[in-house]
Amino acid sequence: MFLKQKIKIVVRSLTFLFLYGCYSFVGGNVPDYIKTIEIPSVVDQSSYGVPEFKDFLTNELIKNFQNDGTLKVEETRGDAQLTVKIMSITESVSQVNPGELEKERKIQVNCKVEYFDNVKKKMFWEKEFTNYSFYAVADGITGRNDAIQTILKNSAEDILLSVISGW
Repeated sequence: MFLKQKIKIVVRSLTFLFLYGCYSFVGGNVPDYIKTIEIPSVVDQSSYGVPEFKDFLTNELIKNFQNDGTLKVEETRGDAQLTVKIMSITESVSQVNPGELEKERKIQVNCKVEYFDNVKKKMFWEKEFTNYSFYAVADGITGRNDAIQTILKNSAEDILLSVISGW
């Protein structure tokens, strides 16, 4: 793993832990009548061709909401519904100096999220979440997939924070 990626992961983790441990979001921006949330399977519209990513993100979202405890996760008929679509997964060259071989690639994932109030039948919000990471070209498909999973974990944390805190 490269230093930039390690720093980003550490900063995100510390920020999340600080916010999670030092401040209670319970009742923050979640209306009092919203007690449960339904999280249907993530839809992958990226045409990237790896169906495991949508399942991975679905599981990360459910796990994060269960661990947070602000809203109880329901399979159907939640007071609110969170619909997530992976819109794109793109790769690009990170940085190559003249005469050098490519060593690192940047990968970016864009998700579209809708947070819907099933009680009042209205949209709370609709947002896009974009995160990125780097991986060593030498690590091949394994490195790329690990980087995508890191991105999806970060996206799941961002989505949770957005729902419970209005961030």
